[in-house]
Amino acid sequence: MRITKVETIRHPAFPRFTWLHMHTADGQVGLGEVGHFSTAAEAIMHDLAPRFLIGEDATRIDHLWTKIHDHLAIFTMGGSEMRALGAIDVALWDLAGKRHGVPIYELLGGASRDTIPVYNTCIGSDPIPDNRRFLEDAGSLATELIDEGFGCMKIWPFDGFASRSHGQLLSNGDLDAGLAPVRAIRDRVGDAIGIAIELHGFWNLPCALRIADALQPYRVQWIEEALSPESLGAQVAFAKACHTPVVSGERLVTRFAFRGLLEAGGATIVNPDLTWTGGLGELKRISTMAEAFRIPVKPHNEGGPVHHVAAMHVAANVPSLYLLEMVRHNTHHLFPQLVDELPPLVRVPGREGRAEARLALPAGPGLGISLSRRITDDPLATRRFTA
Repeated sequence: MRITKVETIRHPAFPRFTWLHMHTADGQVGLGEVGHFSTAAEAIMHDLAPRFLIGEDATRIDHLWTKIHDHLAIFTMGGSEMRALGAIDVALWDLAGKRHGVPIYELLGGASRDTIPVYNTCIGSDPIPDNRRFLEDAGSLATELIDEGFGCMKIWPFDGFASRSHGQLLSNGDLDAGLAPVRAIRDRVGDAIGIAIELHGFWNLPCALRIADALQPYRVQWIEEALSPESLGAQVAFAKACHTPVVSGERLVTRFAFRGLLEAGGATIVNPDLTWTGGLGELKRISTMAEAFRIPVKPHNEGGPVHHVAAMHVAANVPSLYLLEMVRHNTHHLFPQLVDELPPLVRVPGREGRAEARLALPAGPGLGISLSRRITDDPLATRRFTA
């Protein structure tokens, strides 16, 4: 299964994304994707292709990953380089699944569950403007999500106040205003839906602790990325002081960085991003390592449709899954424009007789999706090849 050509595809209507097609001598095509700073990652993929991919055996996934990783580590760690490696890794796993005629999760060790538990991250613009609604009408948004079967929603009501002081000072008024959407949800639906709070690492340690203390009466499900990952000591201090589960790790790169976080006790749930941390295989390795610490994994999943489905394969497999992030604006509106055979959101019997929203397992083989011909056959699409 020799790699013969690396192809990247971009479309002006979706400038955030670069898609990767990895071609082999037997006519198979593996699919990968970059969703942030993708023009830089595209250049890196083509730079890596002649040295590390063309002519190589696509079945040697770990060997190729290690060669590329070790080369990149000489110069840098993270950013567009790791996003490029993540896309390459996903394409290799897609090829492996197609070679064996099975979904990728079967190659990882099989399914640990029949459907994938999810929560909704409230981003997105029209026609599903959750990003605006959680600030303006959080109670009705919570009601709508409950009706759709979601058991948890993630919001970030404090972000708008961080820019006033670069996250160094949080006034009592701003703290109270940030709590308003949380209060609105609890006033409208009580405990019928979990609330997760995202802080995006915008705050210093004292402000993050004030927010965590103020949230305690509302029984939030977790606090995510309270602090920037550069300071492990501050993360550990926050995790030890916080009485709410602490999620961290989406900006860490590879298992080597996660080892330090886990050993130090800087998180009670880890949320590696499949593409940012180096790919599908690396997400699996991080999940397995975290399991040894009795720490569950909640993959960060705010990328494109290929990232989304690749994360689903890992989520289907790993026993230590907490929840998988999803964005209903993406799954309901954006992704169907970009790929075919997207695994659907299904309803299963849940607690208290309510139907629960979950993702169906990907059908495969490989990822089980393909880039839509609306993208590949559009003359506006641009393609670049390295052979």
